[in-house]
Amino acid sequence: MQKWTFASALTLLVACSSSQSPQSPDVQQQRLESRIGVISYWGTDSSLYNQLPTNGLALINPENGIFQGQTTTPVNNVSTFKGIVDTQNARGVKMLGYVPTGYFNHGCNQIGVCQTWARIEAQVQAYFQQMPNLKGIFFDEAAPSNWSCSAFVNEYQQLRNIVNKYRSGALIAFNAGIADTCVTSAVNADEIAVLFESDMNAYAAQAQNIINATNAAHARGALVWHLVHSVPTQTDMERVAEDIKNRNADYGYITNIGGNWQAGENTWGSLPVYWTRETQVLHGGTTTGGGGGVNWGNLSKKLVNSSSQLCLRGTGSVVDQQSCSSVSAWTLTYQNVSGHFYQLKYGSNCLYISSNNANTVNWGSCTQGDRQLFALQESAGLVYFTSKSNGHALTVNSNSAGAWLSAWPYSGAGTQKFYFQ
Repeated sequence: MQKWTFASALTLLVACSSSQSPQSPDVQQQRLESRIGVISYWGTDSSLYNQLPTNGLALINPENGIFQGQTTTPVNNVSTFKGIVDTQNARGVKMLGYVPTGYFNHGCNQIGVCQTWARIEAQVQAYFQQMPNLKGIFFDEAAPSNWSCSAFVNEYQQLRNIVNKYRSGALIAFNAGIADTCVTSAVNADEIAVLFESDMNAYAAQAQNIINATNAAHARGALVWHLVHSVPTQTDMERVAEDIKNRNADYGYITNIGGNWQAGENTWGSLPVYWTRETQVLHGGTTTGGGGGVNWGNLSKKLVNSSSQLCLRGTGSVVDQQSCSSVSAWTLTYQNVSGHFYQLKYGSNCLYISSNNANTVNWGSCTQGDRQLFALQESAGLVYFTSKSNGHALTVNSNSAGAWLSAWPYSGAGTQKFYFQ
């Protein structure tokens, strides 16, 4: 797929997958719950990236890669894209750099047709130099325009060698967009294979091929990503999400936007209309159960309110919000106390619920028992904190600098949601 297109060139290859033989039952195994993996061709719109679920997967794609046109000169605003990667990395989102590969054609540089090996390597090198917090590379157009099953192993090995030359151990995703064992035979353990990229009708019709290819990838220790567009309603999305989970995809993404770019449909250019619900059924975080919220281990991060874009700090005996450049990181210490909770410490003092008023938040001595413990919860790519003592959510009183933090029943308002920096 290009920055604003669906890889329709691969549609004709679907018939090739019909010859696959089913995997034996012993290949199938219980996987981790499917997580959100987003094709995010969003330019520099940070408001979209900030809605990504923590521990999910997404792309950075300045201009069909990091270069201007078909040159080897980085885009002029590369520093802005770097800032997006840095912010999402701090939030726990794995960001991959988009690199087109030319459908195994390497004799020229033309969008959607061919890419030379020299330009592919230059893109990988530039991404890692310009954006050191990238987790890896997303190779698009990773199936041949003239089908050849035998070509996959060598092609993927050359792409893998390029990545390892500049960052050994980086995450690699190959977007073939088709469920076929020719693809899965070429991926290695811990790499990602995109085995489906089409509409929900095709996702239903190709069910057995998708299951077979997904199982084959898992048997090699690889991860699998399914991308389904043209899913019009939330009810349809919930049904497709169940299919993604039942087919054991490690990452999935569903959008209502269609795949007909000739008609102006920008498939991966924005979030779907049912995004909040999608993040609930395809989880981006690691929920460990047992009460409380999620357990992401100990953290040291600034806490940014999603509504005000200001950061929390402790001052005097209260917690307020100020410009993020003027505050320090909070220390979030995981506590397993009949569930999963966190102590929130700023400097030498802790945030806690007042003993006299359930809505009052204080900042003081870290000796307050359950009143200083908060469950970390997820919502549409952001987080919120609920008190162990009364269940109220931390809430910024307004969007103004200096506004105090308090605690109220959770309503889903932006003043109750945060992200890490």
